[in-house]
Amino acid sequence: MLSRRVSVFCSSLLRTAAWLGAIAASAGCAASVSPDRSDGSSIDGGAIGPGADASRDVRFRDVPDPLPDAFREPPCPDGSTDGVRMYECDPFTNRGCASGMACYPFIEYPMGRCAREIYRATCIPAGTQPVGAPCEGSNACVAGSSCFATGAGTRCLRLCRLDGAEPRCPRGSVCEPTDLPDFGACD
Repeated sequence: MLSRRVSVFCSSLLRTAAWLGAIAASAGCAASVSPDRSDGSSIDGGAIGPGADASRDVRFRDVPDPLPDAFREPPCPDGSTDGVRMYECDPFTNRGCASGMACYPFIEYPMGRCAREIYRATCIPAGTQPVGAPCEGSNACVAGSSCFATGAGTRCLRLCRLDGAEPRCPRGSVCEPTDLPDFGACD
């Protein structure tokens, strides 16, 4: 009687969880799986038994093997994803800018899937907002700082070098990485 109950349990388990094959194999059931589709046709199955790899033995025509990753894009033909640096001036020292101008870094975002980001630094009229003040764009901030989105809104933050060289952050703040690979922001 017990043997009959176990085989009935295994049989019903296999039919209801055939697409999960691993459940049936872990229950120690041995059977051949061929459940019916809603249109009356049959899905070919393989034998599942103790110690068998159910994920390999049960084949499904409707599910590609391996499953595609909807969020993974195919690699770009050239294989490179690094951005391009095109600096006209030095945002730390304003070297390369005329009087009344300041050097601000920014990113030119790509328009196509395999296009690269362009990291730029250019001279524009110097802003007047001090470090820590709210801002609406990089050129609103004084020279040596830039506008960044923070947990306290967009604020002017002092630029710093991520490698620890000068200019460093003042005592009590940390040089945090930004989307710009060569520039950090003191926060």
